[in-house]
Amino acid sequence: MPVDSKRFTGPEDSTDYRVFMQKKPNPLHQRKGRGNDEQRKVYLKTGVISHAKGSAYVEQGHTKVMVGVYGPREIQKRSDFTMKGLITCEFKFAPFSCPNRRSHQADAEELELGLLLKECLESTIRMNLYPKSCIDVFVTVLEDGGGALASAITATGLALADAQIAMYDNLVGASASVHKDKLLVDPSLEEESSPTHGGTGEGNITIGYLNTVEQVVCMVSQGVLSPENYNQALDLAIKQCGILLPAIQQCQVEAFKLKLKEQPQP
Repeated sequence: MPVDSKRFTGPEDSTDYRVFMQKKPNPLHQRKGRGNDEQRKVYLKTGVISHAKGSAYVEQGHTKVMVGVYGPREIQKRSDFTMKGLITCEFKFAPFSCPNRRSHQADAEELELGLLLKECLESTIRMNLYPKSCIDVFVTVLEDGGGALASAITATGLALADAQIAMYDNLVGASASVHKDKLLVDPSLEEESSPTHGGTGEGNITIGYLNTVEQVVCMVSQGVLSPENYNQALDLAIKQCGILLPAIQQCQVEAFKLKLKEQPQP
């Protein structure tokens, strides 16, 4: 086999140093005194990518997500006419976003999350208004502190509104986790991870919700949940979406006022 002469790989019978390390709780992944039904602090901002049609940045605790929306654009090299447009979604974790470094190439988890987000947007965007058009959505997770998919759903809804894409309602994401005999809203990375992955969670649920029409457009469940815990976690996540909605609407109002000031006055 070829050998990299410029890299010291260590002896073949060596042991990773992390085996001998004592596991300590990460202070970034603790609830820090907040209640089981309390949301982490949220920061929302739109217009963060100058060359995108619409963009948004969401910071939820230690989870940081950025979304860019491009289009609608005409689908090239397509002869058939369709009254319904297309959506493409790319979900990507930055290499430095997780405790273990991620690859630059898309893995199975990123492809699955991209498909889930696409199905969510197909039920949110009024695609009948964009015939023979395509809308591209790019999601980048800068730091995964737990609830990355829920933050990505919220950020995508903000970015679509910033791009002036017609939707049925504001899209909000929320998550809930089962921790022993308790239900935790907006879990951290350690709380939503299973014990086999170094976490303490038994199961979690993530939803995308339209508050006005009261419709769940996306729902992902992981782990083992009893029917009772499943219903309670779903109700808790829906309630959390209603709590997040005023902050999203306030962010949209401030962004609209800023755009009005930037327009030239007659």
